[in-house]
Amino acid sequence: MSRHLLDAFLNQVRDQPDAEALHCPGKQPRTWAQLAVDVNRTRGELERLASDTSRPAQDDRSSLGLRIVHESRNSISDVSIALACIAAGAIEIPIDSRLPAAMRDQIAKRCSGVRFQRDAEPVPSRSTDLPDALSQLERCSDKVDVHQPSLVLWTSGTTDEPRGVVLSQQNLTGNALAKLAAVPQGRDDIRLTLLSLAHAYARTCDMGTWLLSGCSWILDYGRSGLDRLSDANRPTMINCVPVLAREIAKRLEAGDRTLDQLAVLGCGGAALDRELFTRLRQCGVEVIQGYGCTETSPVICSASPGMSELGLVGPPINGCEVRIVDRRLFVRGPLVMLGYLDDAEATATKIDTQGWLDTGDLVERQDDGQMRILGRADDVIVLENAFKLHPLAVEQAILRHHACEHAVVFGWNGRVLIAVQSETFDGPAIATTLKTLLPPNTQVRIERLSPPLSIDRGELTAKKTPRRHIVQKRFTSCQ
Repeated sequence: MSRHLLDAFLNQVRDQPDAEALHCPGKQPRTWAQLAVDVNRTRGELERLASDTSRPAQDDRSSLGLRIVHESRNSISDVSIALACIAAGAIEIPIDSRLPAAMRDQIAKRCSGVRFQRDAEPVPSRSTDLPDALSQLERCSDKVDVHQPSLVLWTSGTTDEPRGVVLSQQNLTGNALAKLAAVPQGRDDIRLTLLSLAHAYARTCDMGTWLLSGCSWILDYGRSGLDRLSDANRPTMINCVPVLAREIAKRLEAGDRTLDQLAVLGCGGAALDRELFTRLRQCGVEVIQGYGCTETSPVICSASPGMSELGLVGPPINGCEVRIVDRRLFVRGPLVMLGYLDDAEATATKIDTQGWLDTGDLVERQDDGQMRILGRADDVIVLENAFKLHPLAVEQAILRHHACEHAVVFGWNGRVLIAVQSETFDGPAIATTLKTLLPPNTQVRIERLSPPLSIDRGELTAKKTPRRHIVQKRFTSCQ
């Protein structure tokens, strides 16, 4: 059993040093041995940075140690920096380079850390450098305290301003192990990443499971990552969000050879519609849905191959205690974060003295243990007839039954406003679906989202899920 993710990495280096570990399109693939040498080299750079008395002093607002802030581009350097921070005892704080510049600058200032960035990717190392690198990294590995802060990831800001979530190696390793138990993978698998490593989904469900399983990893980003696939690297597993799942389904149906080995598609961030779920299944792909949040490392629930159902996110993962009070979900266990960065007050409102974290989400537990997500407790819309409407439940129903990229629901002037982004917008069909979800005589306005939602305008998170409170301003500001 791996003690932490650096330990898991070193197990792969010892067991299969010459196997291809990491492939970034346009770059020379790296073996486990080559990665180990680069990680050790980066560790040395970080330790020299920590001891450099000429650099500006780190703002000492808390007891946390050296904070390494870097912009994450889903590169080989990102992987080396992540593992080197564990080895150096530093706290890694990646910032998604695709966020708007103003947001990146704001987050960097709030981090109170030391900037670290390479101008170019490292040159592949020589195999003769491995023994010394392995020896040094093993000594570092033995010193890792799994309970101390190791990584800070920023919440997506779906319902509020982003916060820095402080995670330990116990959080990260335990959560990745639990995800592997739910969705097994092995060294024969090839995993493709299309989501940002600066966010919890890819960091645990892609990078963490890669380190523990020893599979081969293709690291890319976004829809263009699908264009860069080759016959020599055909993924068997992909994690994505619905907008990418739709593109993958389209390519599978067109006979794309680079996807003909795809067996498992994990999807999170928003609900899949029934049509898309069925299309992927008909292509022979197992669709795995899950649920979680950055504060839980992130996985709380996960379906497993053979038991995935539309609209359900699977049962709680191993080690996750669950308590449901008036449909509101509380969780406890090794997946729960250490706290919010430099914000003890916010941490105390999120986690009680018994260790229960309030997810803020409303759920239903099915007879077989699987969960259905109903919506955010604080997003409830109270209609004029006192009916309480949960926007997420309506949004998911629209996404399940209609080919929509996004659906956003909010209250507006005593009515319910439904904003939909779809290439084949069909207002009457959506209205028919709404009749089963809303009480009679509810006033509803259905609008097409045009122009499409944008990350640059702050309407989408980096995971490309809508930020409801920002989208709402588009409509209310002009009324």
